[in-house]
Amino acid sequence: MSNHPASRILKDFFHPELEISKEHVPAILGLTASPVINSKAGKLEELEKNLQAISRTPKTHREELLRLTHRPMLVTLTYHPMPPARQFPLLPNLGQLRMSLDIEQDPYVKALMQSSPTASDSPELRRVKLNRKTYCQEQLKSLHSRGQTVDKELGSWGTYWYIIACIQKLQLGVRNRSASLELLDDDEKVYLERCLGNLLSCVSEETVPWFDKECISAKVLRLIEFLLTEHTPGFSGLIFVKTRAEVAVLSELLSTHLSLKEHYKVSTFIGESNSVKRRTNVAELIDVRYQVSTLDDLRLGRKNLVVTTSALEEGIDVSACNVVICFDHPPNLKSLIQRRGRARRSESKFALMLADHDDPSTISTWHELEVAMRKQYENDMRELRDLETLEAIDEGDREFVVEKTGAKLLFSDAVSHLYHFCATLPTGRLSNVAPVFTYQDNSQVLGQRAITAKVVLPISVDVSVRQASSQSAWITEKNAKRDAAFEAYKQLYYAGLISDNLLPIQGDDEAIANVKAEVGKMPSLVQVAGQSNPWHLVAHHWQSTTNDSSLYCYDIPLQQTGETIVMMHMLLPCSLPVIRDPIPLFWDASTIFSASIYLSCSTPPEMHHAAQSTGLLLSSVFRSRMDAARFDFVALFAPAEDHQNTDWMERFSGTFKRESSRPTDGSNLSLSSWGIIRDLTRNGVPHILKGFEEQSSELNTSDPQDNENDEKIILLHVARFPKRTDFLHPAAPGKESLLDGANKILLRPEDCEIDRLPLPYAYFAAMVPSILHRIGVRLLARSLCDTLLAPVELSQLDLVITATTTTASREPSNYQRQEYLGDSVLKFLTSLTLVSERLHWHEGILSSAKDHIVSNASLAKAALEVGLDTFIQTKAFTGYKWRPLYVSDLVNTTADEPREMSTKTLADVVEALIGAAFLEGGFDKAIAALKIFLPRVFWSGVSDRNDILLSSYNIPIAYPPHFTQLEQLIGYTFSNKTLPLEALTHPSYTGTNVTSSYERLEFLGDVCLDIVISSTSFAHNPPIPTHGLHLIRTAVVNANFLAFLCLTLSIPILRTSITTEGKNKVSSHETTIPRHIWQFMRQSPAAAVRLAQQDCLNRYEALKAPILESLRQGTHIPWSLLARLDAPKLFSDIIESLLGAIYIDSHGSLAACEGFLDTLGVMGYLRRLMQGGVALYHPKEELGQLADTESVRYEIFKGDGGDEQGRFGCAVWIGKREVARVEDGFCVLEVETRAAEEAVRMFKTKKLGQV
Repeated sequence: MSNHPASRILKDFFHPELEISKEHVPAILGLTASPVINSKAGKLEELEKNLQAISRTPKTHREELLRLTHRPMLVTLTYHPMPPARQFPLLPNLGQLRMSLDIEQDPYVKALMQSSPTASDSPELRRVKLNRKTYCQEQLKSLHSRGQTVDKELGSWGTYWYIIACIQKLQLGVRNRSASLELLDDDEKVYLERCLGNLLSCVSEETVPWFDKECISAKVLRLIEFLLTEHTPGFSGLIFVKTRAEVAVLSELLSTHLSLKEHYKVSTFIGESNSVKRRTNVAELIDVRYQVSTLDDLRLGRKNLVVTTSALEEGIDVSACNVVICFDHPPNLKSLIQRRGRARRSESKFALMLADHDDPSTISTWHELEVAMRKQYENDMRELRDLETLEAIDEGDREFVVEKTGAKLLFSDAVSHLYHFCATLPTGRLSNVAPVFTYQDNSQVLGQRAITAKVVLPISVDVSVRQASSQSAWITEKNAKRDAAFEAYKQLYYAGLISDNLLPIQGDDEAIANVKAEVGKMPSLVQVAGQSNPWHLVAHHWQSTTNDSSLYCYDIPLQQTGETIVMMHMLLPCSLPVIRDPIPLFWDASTIFSASIYLSCSTPPEMHHAAQSTGLLLSSVFRSRMDAARFDFVALFAPAEDHQNTDWMERFSGTFKRESSRPTDGSNLSLSSWGIIRDLTRNGVPHILKGFEEQSSELNTSDPQDNENDEKIILLHVARFPKRTDFLHPAAPGKESLLDGANKILLRPEDCEIDRLPLPYAYFAAMVPSILHRIGVRLLARSLCDTLLAPVELSQLDLVITATTTTASREPSNYQRQEYLGDSVLKFLTSLTLVSERLHWHEGILSSAKDHIVSNASLAKAALEVGLDTFIQTKAFTGYKWRPLYVSDLVNTTADEPREMSTKTLADVVEALIGAAFLEGGFDKAIAALKIFLPRVFWSGVSDRNDILLSSYNIPIAYPPHFTQLEQLIGYTFSNKTLPLEALTHPSYTGTNVTSSYERLEFLGDVCLDIVISSTSFAHNPPIPTHGLHLIRTAVVNANFLAFLCLTLSIPILRTSITTEGKNKVSSHETTIPRHIWQFMRQSPAAAVRLAQQDCLNRYEALKAPILESLRQGTHIPWSLLARLDAPKLFSDIIESLLGAIYIDSHGSLAACEGFLDTLGVMGYLRRLMQGGVALYHPKEELGQLADTESVRYEIFKGDGGDEQGRFGCAVWIGKREVARVEDGFCVLEVETRAAEEAVRMFKTKKLGQV
């Protein structure tokens, strides 16, 4: 139009030819998004006349066209312009630097002055000195000018970042001899780098954090606020700004914004310079070479937000966008329409940013001009018809039915069901678990009231089902809300978070739920099978044994103080488990024998001879309990000195009497060759010969001659043969030795009968019950390993014996320590299995499922189902009324009578066996054991679980640069950057760039902490008693202890502050400040979270010194001080969540977890507790022990006069006496602990009776 070259061509050539003949000129078809050229509506007729055309919109398939083309909603973003509250001196310093430079030191001026002897008087030199227009001066001026623009539009943060980035780019280019600086003279490069380098050296190297609202313009804050509400899946958008500097700064700000960068992948696009000889501008940050793929990235979704200048208004194919934002006013109507045309997607938005003092008539004028234009080229169908009215949906017709159960979700009930689901989520006082509904009114587009809704569930819900939108548009928000809730609840069902009964699941698979119902009914005491008799199988082996060659012969030397007293053979029809250590046998309080058992290398005696010698041997001690005609003993014994056994039987069978009392009669026999001496005057009570004693006859007179003629007699000095047959347990203290001549008894020889079997054999016979018991225990353990535990392939029987032995059995070891370890292993493997198997489950469901699986009732049920109860030793060996074991009796007896056992004992044995499997073969064998006891859980290898977890976090996510400081702080560098980000995301966080809150990682980290502490303390040498292990673990995993360490561990961060003194002097001051783990946490900006943290910090500062002193040198764990800290759970949670993150990232390295705990200080304190010297008992537990049988009661009361700070007090009562009272506590736990401490102190100082 007008005098445009294209218009002149049409007027001067096209129209004249058209008047001559229409056949020789082309017909014109123009396609354009808008025929508007300028802001004058009447120009449309001129355009039509020039083109010899009529402007029309399509008529055919108009409805289809309207469905495919969408006019964006016009949105105005109003802001109140005001300078940021926080300013930085960098921009003024740059201005002062430019003005203070000596122009004669400029490279261009120097070059002019050196060009000729008379150059100092040249006009060019005078001009340059006057106007200061050199390349270097212009570069500094350009940088300052653009910095001012950025400061005005984006805020002081943008200026700060922009100037530093420009200087650093120049310095890097000079060092690397960048091609972009080739057109600069070397002197100019050095001069600019020196000038700007001096400016940079005076500022902090640390970038100002983006989230400091005090250094960002109100305009940018309004833009961020808008973007936070606009992101949807598949989002695509453009932001138009005026200058290239604004493009660079705004893209950097949006890219690093913690709430935006997860959803927005920001790129830039600017116009290219037409001149290839254009010199480098230090104020230019964006290299156009790197924007070649920008538009392809936008189309393919690799980028979804482009910050651009007017370069993308026209002439370039840009894919349709959801949102187009004009950061500044469009320069004219043409720009407005072209920019708006980029927002062509359904329900797109075209946003204009307006200051609250702008004249809104500007936008109205543009809108009115556009309407006028459209009216001129639209025919009678140009008015857009209303879109079809949304189909009315009858609320009664929409329902969701689970075919399996018939459970039904009605449309009208969806909202209440969704709220109920959210109410079951794990919650805390600092987070909100209610669903959040947002609404969008599409009335402008649809021509009638049409509202859609979107619901966002709490962050603890898996991200794949966290959001849902209504299927339809509705007249009322109420129905839109129901629609969104209905769709959300269906999503939750399909994700496995809602049961077939359409109720929130509680960690119960169908199979687990059925078992849980049965387990829940189990009483604390149950009837179980009697203990299996291990000799039953040996008896069956005897029945199948036909010859001596199939027997196993074992040597059993009975020793005292290293000297063998007697050597015996033992014959069995089957092999024995290896018994490496000698069996200690406690004869009396001061005499200990030992019996070793090992496979013999000698020729075994014949079976029938061994049976006879066994009868002779046992009859020496157990004569009254034996059947003299039976020789089918389950274990046969024979002396090692006589393999044929005939001579031995002849020499040592029977008894004899000594009638003579002459001294020589007894002196010819050594003590060791005498057998048991039986007192015939007392029904043959057995005795042991200790020696001889000479006494005068009964006719003793006062006449010395008579006494000299009196005949001396010899008496037997004997000791009573012990009645007890339990030599496995030490004799009661205070008893005198039976072998040292004490308990003096004198017997007349003629009143006695003496066994021919020497006394050492009688000793051995007396100890046979104890020896057979020890063998039976190992046989029982081997039977368990060969049957129930066969898949585990356990070889260390001592671990199995310990695991199946209760404290009541009085064996050398019991299950308690292994149960402590097994409990930790079970919880770890259960948690790992659940968290990797159920990737959609939130922490609440995971905890519920874990608690059920590891519960005593569940484990007790499992023990009974597999028949473990018959292998558990509960009865102590006493040897009371022991009688020999006969094969014919044993073949018909498999176990003792049924017995009662607590469910806790059954569960403890299961955990102890898991601990045994772990000690022998690590997690692999522990899992093999779990498959036996808990087959309904899908157990698999730890490595497989680790792979699943690591792959589940394969999510591209923007990593905050300052998180590298976190990695330095904790001593671990993450390969998967999603993990630390999630580990430090509080459930209250509502921003972007997030997968989930830290709760699932905290769930896993909790058991990582437990297994590290438990395995380390269990392995301590010397072994720590079970109760000590529990006390140590309780102290180290205490939430307040972990919170204290979280508040203490920090890394120094260097900060530089810049001050100006006078006009030209700039000074900087460097300081270091600590940055703690908790300060990296992403959380809600809500006041409740910040207030809770600040309150805790205040208490921490007051308690830090005494707690540290106690942890380092104290003789007691600082229970009351830690309780007074009363740290919010979030502080200990992030320690455990970081442990979970480290475990997953390191592919299951517990060593990496231990490294973090060492850095934190947990392992150091654990080592101090294990070394001893620190009282472990909690004051309340210690007070309970001191109170003995009396009851202990704690009364809590508020501070006097209605304490405004909510302080607590506590009085502790023992029986009916108040023994201690404390006040001024921050929480109930604190005052109870302090009151207990005071009561314990009074007990120990014996002042309790004076109270």
